[in-house]
Amino acid sequence: MPRFVPDSPEFLQLLKGNSRADLVRIALEIARDACPDLVFEPYLRRINDLAKRVRLRIPEEVGTQELIQQINWVLYVEEGFTGNDDDYFDPNNSYLNEVLDRRTGIPISLGVLYLGVAERLGLRLDGVNLPAHFVLRADQGLKDPMFIDPFQGGRILDRQGCRHLVSSRSGTVVDLSEEQFRPMSTAEVVARMLRNLRAIHLQSGDAMLASAVLTRLVALEPQEAGYRRDLGIVALGIDRLDEGIEQLSAYLEQAGQAPDAETIRALILNARHRQAQEGGPGAN
Repeated sequence: MPRFVPDSPEFLQLLKGNSRADLVRIALEIARDACPDLVFEPYLRRINDLAKRVRLRIPEEVGTQELIQQINWVLYVEEGFTGNDDDYFDPNNSYLNEVLDRRTGIPISLGVLYLGVAERLGLRLDGVNLPAHFVLRADQGLKDPMFIDPFQGGRILDRQGCRHLVSSRSGTVVDLSEEQFRPMSTAEVVARMLRNLRAIHLQSGDAMLASAVLTRLVALEPQEAGYRRDLGIVALGIDRLDEGIEQLSAYLEQAGQAPDAETIRALILNARHRQAQEGGPGAN
């Protein structure tokens, strides 16, 4: 069983296939990988309070668009949440506690906050896995879906607006298929969050945090052999030899004729030599 499971009950629910697993709590469990002393309750109260403030502004019966406008007012006008374009790849932008503390983040972390507020107001929103940018989708009570950009003040978009957005972010004209507008599952949202962190921590060389993220990715998407390879390499780099050998061996078995197979076999052989010099398996 993955070592993080005892401290990640909501993530474990996701692994068990519970589609109703709480995305906000999962985001905080991921944040606790970087901040082991993180206490969830103050952040959950803040999200509850944000929802209460929106509720005070609306009549009992309110349409989806009007409710979205009031969420936008509280989050982006009163609270001043904003997308962090100045330091987009700061890992703090991906951790929900930091997003709440600093009132800035990237599209998916701001989107998770937005989803949490909306859920507490009875509004069902879904993530949408657009390339290069995460947006939210609203269908409740609407003939045609609306899309919300949580990175840019909750701006409301239609499909064409989403195409312009992705094209502007990627620097080239992008034509989106209908499949790319479909609602994401909770597991897909979490996987995208983790992939962002994987790229950031591998790029910065933070092996301990990369290991935590990759451990979750291996558990969540075991069919992706590359995560096992990356976790194995990172584990060897921080002298977790047993884990590194286990993950790299599993990668070779899963990936079949992988183009990097000889390199991986050499890493395994070297790790076994290190084990022997240090006293055998389990010595590390």
